[in-house]
Parts: sequence; C-alpha cells; structure tokens
Amino acid sequence: MTACQNQNTFTLTGKFANNEQDGKMVYLQQFDSIYRMRNAIDSIKVENGKFVFSGIAKETPDVRFISVDESVMPATFIVEKGKIELSFDSVLKPVVKGTPMNDQYQQFETARTSIFEKLSSLCEKNQDIDIRSEQFQKYQDEFNGMREECGNIAYNFIKPNITNPVGQYSLLDNLAFLKDSQSKELISLSTPDFKNLAIVQRHSKEIETRLATAVGKQFTDVKGLNFDGKEVKLSDYVGKGKVVLIDFWASWCGPCVGEIPNVISVYQKYKNKGFEIVGISLDEKKEDWKKATDNLKITWPQFSNLKGWNEDSAVAYGVNSIPHTVLIDKDGVIIERGLRGDALKFKLEELFGK
Repeated sequence: MTACQNQNTFTLTGKFANNEQDGKMVYLQQFDSIYRMRNAIDSIKVENGKFVFSGIAKETPDVRFISVDESVMPATFIVEKGKIELSFDSVLKPVVKGTPMNDQYQQFETARTSIFEKLSSLCEKNQDIDIRSEQFQKYQDEFNGMREECGNIAYNFIKPNITNPVGQYSLLDNLAFLKDSQSKELISLSTPDFKNLAIVQRHSKEIETRLATAVGKQFTDVKGLNFDGKEVKLSDYVGKGKVVLIDFWASWCGPCVGEIPNVISVYQKYKNKGFEIVGISLDEKKEDWKKATDNLKITWPQFSNLKGWNEDSAVAYGVNSIPHTVLIDKDGVIIERGLRGDALKFKLEELFGK
C-alpha cells in the first residue's frame, strides 16, 4: 500500500457541454512505438456528459489521445501527475488544463488554431484572385507570413521539450509548418531512440534532400533510360545555356495528364527561345509510359527507371506528389519548384517575355 501511495497518479476528467454524447464510448489511445497508429488502451461510456480515466504517470510527460466514439478527431492531452480536465464545446473542440505541461500544450494549441483559422479565412477570401495582380502578391506574402508564424510558435514550444515524448510528437505533428532548417535542428537535439525511428530517419532524409534541392541551389544530376533503352542524364540538358523545366509525371496520374496541354503550350511558345523540358516518369511499365506519351503528343525528351514512387530522380529531388516541376536556369541553378498552369506561364513570360 505504501508503494502504491508513492507512485505518481493522474486523473483525467472529461466534460461535454451537454448530454448529447451520453451512452457513447470514449477511447483512451496512444501511438504505437513507431508513431504509425493510435491504439486504444482503455475505454468508458459517457454518463451525464462526463467520463473519467486514471492511471500511473511516468516521470517523463507523455502524450495520449481521447477519441469520442471514434467519430471525431482525437483530443490530445499530456499524461503527468495531477488532476487534468478536458472540456469540449458544442462542436467537440477540446480544451485541456490542470497540470503544468497540459497548460503549456493548450497555450500552444490555442495559438496554432488561431492561425489555422486565419489561414482558412484568407484562402477563402482570395480563392478567385488573379495571380498576376498586386493583390495576389500581397495575399502570398500574408499567407507565407502566417505559415512562418505558425512554424515559429511550434518551434518555440518543441525545442525545450524535444527530449521528451511531448516535444517529439509535436515535431512530427508540425513538420508541414516548420522550416526544414528548424526541423533538422530539432531532430539533432532529440534523443538517440527518437532519431533511430524509421519515420524520423525518413523525414530526416527528405529534409536533407529538400535542403539540397531548394531554390537557389545547384541542380542535382540524375539519370535514367529513354524509350530506346539509352542512358540519359539530366546534365545532358541542364547547364547548357537553356532554361530547363523538369516535369515529374506518370501516365496513371490524372492531374498530370490534365496539366500536359498547358506544358505543351509553353513548350511550343518558348522552345526556340532557349527553353527545354525534360520529363521524368514515375511509371512502372514502359508500355503505359510510351502509350501516354504518344496519346498526349509529348515531344520533349524523357527518361525513367520505371520504379514508380521509388524512382531515383524523384527521391533525389524529394518529390512526394505529382505533377511536380523544377525550373532550372541556364547555369544550372534552381529558380522555382512546383510551378503549374498559369503560374508556370507567367514565370516563363517573366524570363522570356510574352
């Protein structure tokens, strides 16, 4: 009994604004050891708008989740010694408080959510804006500023916690908003066990790849086979005095196929003015790649290793979605990434004139 009394315990009390959730199951969840899936470790029914979980808290704070009948996004809380309160408003928006780390986490979440709402409102107001207008540039600057602010808020919360599970979970949860340089630093400050996780090693590799192939960096040479089975290198075209667009695509990719007419249009307009395109296919079957090329009337040079998402060139440039483009200047320096549609057209007009 004395041993039990000396152990750290926590109690989580959940409260809803009304009794609409009564009778539903609430699940206490945790991530598996490789941060892949959330697994239920306990459950209880909601009664009179409330539920309670309790247990032993380790010396190091850890992350747990509450899933309401598995019908909404789980609420996050921190397991640490003390009494924790998790309240939900009418739309199941969670607020956690009661212990030092939960109070810190809620402050972080509140700040982050505020920016998310502003970003959503900004995008909605500017969804039909002309990308050539001054207003679009103002919108882009404001959008990028908000994303950077969100990343900085995350960085400032994660850094002092990067050696514990709270900071490590938050790092993985906020990679989309952190700068690659911030993510790289935070991973370097984390624990050996965390660094050795497969998901962290994968992200680390992707970060290094993006940093090496970012705008302003010299292009990375890659190679593959053309339709005749001849080895082709990107350096056969890049750095030869032409502006080169690398177009990552595949025959099975609907958006890629839909974008091809736009790419053909700019190719025909600028190919005699110092512009070249090199297509890199993420197909796995040569016949599919060739058939799509013929049907779409693609005439620029292409190559592939027919490895799908494991295509060496895509890995080298950190490509995890297609269509994706990389625009390289005549000296082999990356100018832009991800240009499509009108954005590609206007960038080439800027470089070559109308």
